[in-house]
Amino acid sequence: MMPPGHIAVGLLSRHLWAEKPDWRGLAGAALLPDVIDKPLALLVFTDSHSTQNIAHSLPVHALVLVIALLWARRALPYVLAFNSHLLADHMWYHTETFWYPLFGWHTFWQYKFMNTPQAMVSTYLGILRYPQVWVVEMLALVYLGWLGWKWAIARNWRFEIRDWLSAGSNNQ
Repeated sequence: MMPPGHIAVGLLSRHLWAEKPDWRGLAGAALLPDVIDKPLALLVFTDSHSTQNIAHSLPVHALVLVIALLWARRALPYVLAFNSHLLADHMWYHTETFWYPLFGWHTFWQYKFMNTPQAMVSTYLGILRYPQVWVVEMLALVYLGWLGWKWAIARNWRFEIRDWLSAGSNNQ
């Protein structure tokens, strides 16, 4: 899934809370596994043939959830957005990564070599040729647009986009 899809799925968790969490934090948390794993694929796991590494594993996500449940309950909305990344990427189909490190410390799901910037860009451009990717990402963009309309613009016709982006949460 591409960034708009991850953000949209992560923002779905916002509807679970009476006190609305900051949408910017939810969006960042939903993207965090990729933000962590893409550089790791380029710098540490250069032979992994995947950009889905440690931050795409169930044990890591379970550990973050347990820490939030025990010590940081206010972080739960953001942890759920973080965990939504596994659902959006269908990680249970990629068992070596999903259960990392149970299959070994350097064993991840093998997709194709994408451990250089050029190879990564080429791979993601190749993924974009699939119509189902476009459909999902377009639905995500429509949902994100609807949220923007619902949360800010429809509330005040003179509301500035700049102000909406800087506000983060208006508890609506």
